[in-house]
Amino acid sequence: MINLKQKALIVKDLRFIKSTKGNLTAIIIVSLMFSVVIPSIFIVAMYLSPDDLGDFEFFLGLLGDITPEEATLAVLSLMLNNIAPMMFLMIPVIATTTMATTSFVGEKEKRTLETLLYSPLSLSQIFSSKVLASFFMSVIVTILTFFLYFAVSQTLLHFLFGQVMLPSANWYLTVFVVAPALSLLAVTITVKISAKAQTMEEAFQKAGLLTIPVIIFAGSQFTGLMMLSVWLLLAVAAVIGIIALVLMKSALRNFNYEMLLK
Repeated sequence: MINLKQKALIVKDLRFIKSTKGNLTAIIIVSLMFSVVIPSIFIVAMYLSPDDLGDFEFFLGLLGDITPEEATLAVLSLMLNNIAPMMFLMIPVIATTTMATTSFVGEKEKRTLETLLYSPLSLSQIFSSKVLASFFMSVIVTILTFFLYFAVSQTLLHFLFGQVMLPSANWYLTVFVVAPALSLLAVTITVKISAKAQTMEEAFQKAGLLTIPVIIFAGSQFTGLMMLSVWLLLAVAAVIGIIALVLMKSALRNFNYEMLLK
């Protein structure tokens, strides 16, 4: 159970990220880019050039003989229900790593870490509070951004194509299952990185490598090498969750005064 002192630390960290304008701005920009800008550009591009589907020949070949209108809608569905959810995972990764690095390394830079260590909280309570703060931040940003994506994309589809394309099961699994598991993994790895980093810039640079697997996974949707399905997403979430829990136990064991103050 989380006690009142831990809740106070979680609230403090959430307020701290709000006070760091640069980091908060980075989260907002990334969220808008992958939830509004990129999907909107694709929808508008498909409306303006419905016959330019050369990059999707492999996918369209799997559908057999279809009309041009059906081909356009099929490509839109591929983009919005397969590629967009994978690109969307950049949001929880960036939000988590930004929050975690700010929380841990920010304490070092502001010389408040020693004061925190003298508080009534144990090291394990400090660790779990900071992990939960980053996790909550990521989940909140992810869910809010998903609703923003839904509102913008459906509005565009309605005005340009005269119909809506409701999110598939892939979206709901991505937002409510895969994204939280990925956030937990990202915060665990970022904690390990932040414990050794002396500045937030150094921590950000190393934590940024976490985006590479997401980019590769999203790119695989274009080639058709790994098409999304409910079972694939559940399997991915399960693997990520197990890895995150194992790494978190390891990080907690190594979370000590010497590591934090060196």
